Amino acid sequence: MPFPLEAVFFDIDGVLIDSLPEHLRICQDKAKEFGLQLRIPTVEEFREMVRRGTKVSPMRYFFLAIGFPESFAERAVADYEREFMQLYRPKPFAGVGELLLRLRTAGLKLGLVTSNTRANVEPALGRAMEYFDKRCLFYFDRYSEPKSKSWCLREGARILDLHPSECVYVGDQPADAAAAREAGTQFLGVTYGWGIGDNDNGYPKAQSLLAIADKLIGLHAQP
Repeated sequence: MPFPLEAVFFDIDGVLIDSLPEHLRICQDKAKEFGLQLRIPTVEEFREMVRRGTKVSPMRYFFLAIGFPESFAERAVADYEREFMQLYRPKPFAGVGELLLRLRTAGLKLGLVTSNTRANVEPALGRAMEYFDKRCLFYFDRYSEPKSKSWCLREGARILDLHPSECVYVGDQPADAAAAREAGTQFLGVTYGWGIGDNDNGYPKAQSLLAIADKLIGLHAQP
């Protein structure tokens, strides 16, 4: 991370919200409801799938990766949008509020870039939403035609009047690292999420929320 850091954009699932077990649980329930004989992977098996490059977002690809046929995946997505936050609401990782407060207090601007929807993200984060710049909340459903994560990262930098290299994307999948690279932003991978491991190379990594703060605050406004 050679450039001074001014803004941090977060992915959501697996970075700020501990949602993977709930996503696998809705897959289990929908497979049973639809009469599909599917073996739902464990959390660790799913993480290994993502590490190997399996596309799992947005949610249509998640269901396809689990083994849902195309027609059933579309039905499952429609049910997911109606039911997930009512029946499977995930919780933020412990310490998310403290992390965001530390970053804001240090003078960093904060935004979100996610393949999830506003209706799922904001209730899950609750009061922690107050730390984000409202102009820089890039949900999957923000635009009538969904934008790529790399486009959202570049647009976030533009809105904040920053060069992309002054921003970092904090994500938990190899695809997030690719989006940051395409956008020209820095990248920090977290190893407690959906698909980045301690032994993955090519970018700096954080093993906890505390480590995210420690790594990023020291990079703010360096000469």
